Amino acid sequence: MSKEPFNIVILGASFAGLSAAHNFLRKTIDELGITRTAPKYRVVLISPSTHLFWNIGAPRAIVGTKLIPHSKSFTSIEDAFRDYPKNRFSFIQGSAIAVDFSQKNVTIANQRQTSQKIPYHALILATGTSTDSPLLSLHGPHEKTIAALNAFHARLRDATSIIIAGGGPSGVECAGQLATYVNGGRGAKKLPQGPISPTIIILISGNSRLLPRLPEAVSDKAEQKLKRMGVNVMHNLRLLSAQELPSGATRCVLSDDLSMQCDSFVAATGVHPNTSFLPTELLDASGYISADPQYLRVGRAGDRVYAIGDCAAYSKNSIMDVYESISPLIQNLKNDLLTYELKTQYPFGGAEEKLAELEDLAYEQNQTITQLLPITRFGGVGVIFGHRIPSFLVHLMKGKDYGFKKARSTVGAGHNPYKPNKFGM
Repeated sequence: MSKEPFNIVILGASFAGLSAAHNFLRKTIDELGITRTAPKYRVVLISPSTHLFWNIGAPRAIVGTKLIPHSKSFTSIEDAFRDYPKNRFSFIQGSAIAVDFSQKNVTIANQRQTSQKIPYHALILATGTSTDSPLLSLHGPHEKTIAALNAFHARLRDATSIIIAGGGPSGVECAGQLATYVNGGRGAKKLPQGPISPTIIILISGNSRLLPRLPEAVSDKAEQKLKRMGVNVMHNLRLLSAQELPSGATRCVLSDDLSMQCDSFVAATGVHPNTSFLPTELLDASGYISADPQYLRVGRAGDRVYAIGDCAAYSKNSIMDVYESISPLIQNLKNDLLTYELKTQYPFGGAEEKLAELEDLAYEQNQTITQLLPITRFGGVGVIFGHRIPSFLVHLMKGKDYGFKKARSTVGAGHNPYKPNKFGM
């Protein structure tokens, strides 16, 4: 048996990948190695960025660094894993460009445009999704998002008009935060670097109402709050293109052949799965990974391949899904690793009783909706497990500080930032 540890490769180091890595390293790795021939294990965490972007707070971070400094928005991943032995953990900055499931290796491209193949014994796909705008999610190294935020902040200082495209949660939150802190809407003190005259803020919605996945009463309440803050809401319009002009302004072409120009623009038009490196037979029609919704295995990819988080087809693109599915993922990964150990030690039989004791844990997805949307200075709209909550609770649970205080524990220990009975989020 090789002395080199077997790699547990995790692709993606956002909420899902970080939590999977910490959970495996803290306890599971010490519960393995039950046979004489069992290998040692090492987690290899791979991400295009060396830092986690706290995109939960992106709607407020786009307003300016006086509200949210970059040091709060970005947290070092490598620093958070320094306490683990080097023979048990390694971090690689790079992007997956191919996976060979027959040979069990992943091809990674680094920032110097060179590539390397990383063998895996088990593979966790946690690559998540990306927004159209680098303001709202990472688009590679975190420095790109910092540059995008700095450029947006610079334009915002003299902006007389802002267009936000997208009537979903990100669009509504961005419109509310900009109206609150740029124009000083409803009880908020206007930021000193803001324009002298009120900025025209337009929110373009592609549906007949905002927040189409939430109850209509919640949508109506959100629109009322935005309109009272001076936001112009336009429904049933879709963004066809957004072109930055030489002047720095953005020209938006909409689905009714209307063309609008603005000084600052935010694309909040949805998300796309980061799965372009995977073969199409593993993906559904929208590009999400087809994994078993209960046991999280990607059956067509071979042994010990799993998908978790937003990149998986079973996910509702909710951070709650991530943390509710971590325990089944880790338990089933452990079972599969122990099965390999036992079958290697007893290739001709003799481990049947021990194998029968390995019981998989099924993930049972909560089908209710939980969504908190800070809009005004001290409130917003929200539902928890399908039930509407008062505006002030949205402020206490999320809008007060967007949970930035929990970023370090999330990166450093894989903790759930939405853990019950904590009003940090």
